[in-house]
Amino acid sequence: MKRPQSVRIAAVLLSCLLVASLVIAGCGEKKTVRGKNLLTNASFEDVVSGVPVGWEIRPFRGLETEIPAEWGIDEQQAYDGKRSFYFAAQPEARRFFVLTQTIELKGVERLRVRGAVRTFDVKRGGGQYPQSNFALTFYDKDGNRFESMRFYDLKTQARTGSSREWIVEDRIFRIPENTARVDFHCVLGMEGKMWYDALSLDVPVDIPWLTRETKNFTFHWLSGNEYPDGSVEFQQELFDNYCTRLGIAEAERPKIDTYFYPDSATLYATIGEKTLKKSFWDEREVHSVYAVDDHEIVHILTKPYGVLPFALTEGTAFYMMGDYRGRPVLQVAQEILQDGNLPDLAAMLEQGVMVRINPELVAPAAASFIGYLIEMYGPKKFLELHTQANAASSPTEFDEGFQRVYGFSAKKADAEWKALLRKLKFSGTAAFDSTAADTTEAPQR
Repeated sequence: MKRPQSVRIAAVLLSCLLVASLVIAGCGEKKTVRGKNLLTNASFEDVVSGVPVGWEIRPFRGLETEIPAEWGIDEQQAYDGKRSFYFAAQPEARRFFVLTQTIELKGVERLRVRGAVRTFDVKRGGGQYPQSNFALTFYDKDGNRFESMRFYDLKTQARTGSSREWIVEDRIFRIPENTARVDFHCVLGMEGKMWYDALSLDVPVDIPWLTRETKNFTFHWLSGNEYPDGSVEFQQELFDNYCTRLGIAEAERPKIDTYFYPDSATLYATIGEKTLKKSFWDEREVHSVYAVDDHEIVHILTKPYGVLPFALTEGTAFYMMGDYRGRPVLQVAQEILQDGNLPDLAAMLEQGVMVRINPELVAPAAASFIGYLIEMYGPKKFLELHTQANAASSPTEFDEGFQRVYGFSAKKADAEWKALLRKLKFSGTAAFDSTAADTTEAPQR
C-alpha cells in the first residue's frame, strides 16, 4: 500500500536525523552536536546566592545611579521543575539587566532557540526599551562582534501585557558565518514582570532540502513535494514587479530564501509554530505551504529601509498585491469611504486604537493610503518615509518623520488622500492623479 506523502516525508526526515547523528558520532573533528541542548542548568534548578548556576547577571541599559530593575528566582512559578527566573521593573526603572550564558560553537550555521515565558503587565514606559524576550549575541574566534549597533544580533518576539499561561517561544535562526561563540540572553527592558523557564539552545538537525537558484531567490523543497510548473518563474516575476514599483534599484534587491512545505505539520515541526506561512524579515526567509508568496516578500523588501506602523506595513503589502478579498483594493477602500467607515490615518497609526477597528476596514484603508503616497509623490519618498518614521509608536512621532519627507503634515495628507480617493473612477484599473496634489498647508486655528 502506498503511504501518504506526509508519512513519506516524515520517514525521510527521520532517516536523515539518524544519518546526521552517525556522521557526527564518527567524525574526528569535534563539532557542536545537533539536537543537544547546549545550555546548562536550563530550568534554573541549581542556584547559588540567588543566581542560577552557569548563568550571570549583566547590565543591559541605564546608569548605575538610575532606578534598577529587580531579578531573582521564583519558586512559586515554574514551567519545568520547581523554579523559574524573573525580571521585574517599576515604571520609574531605567537600569536593566540580562541573564546570560555563553556557549562555544564550531561548524554551526543555524541555532534553535526555545523557552517558556510568562508576563504580567509588561509595557514600555518613557525612557525604557522594547525588549522582553530571548536574544543572541555572536562573536568570531577573536572575540569580535558581528553587530555594532545593538547589544544583540537576533531576538525572539517581544512579549507585552499579561499572559495567563506560559508561552513557548521556538525559533530557528541563521547565524553569522564563522561564529565561534554565542551569548544567550533573557531580557526585560520595560516595566512589569517576566518569567523565564525551560530554555534550550541547540543546532537543528539538517533537513534534506533540494534547491534551485534564480536571480533573487533560492527555492527549497523536499523530495516528493516539488514546486508546481511555472511557480518559480512567477515568483521571480512578482518580485521584479514589486521592486520596480517600489523604486528599489537592482543593486539593492535582496536574495530571499523560500521554503516550500508539503503540509502545516511539517512546517510546524521545522519552525515551531502552527501556521501555514511564516516569514523572517531580517533573515530574508519565507516558510510556507504555498508555492508562491505575494505578501511577505513585500515586508522583506521594505525592512532594510525601516518599519512603519503595523497598519501601514500591512497596507503596503495589500497595495502591492492590488486586490483585497478578490476585488481591487482601491475600489474596496473607496466604497468604505462612501459608506462613511474609512478609518482616519491617526487611528491607524495608534496601535491601541487600530486593534479595536474592524480589520476588514483597516487593511483596504491603509493600502489605499500607501497607494496615494506612492502614486502621488513617488516611491523614493515612500522608502525615505520608512527611514524617517522608523518604529514610530505614536501619531506624533510618525508626523515628525512624515513632515521631514513630504514637507507637510500627516493630517493634511489624510484629508488629501480621502479627497482623491473619492474621485477615483474605476473602469478596469484606477490610479491616483499625481497632477492633483496640493501640498499647501492650511493655517492652524
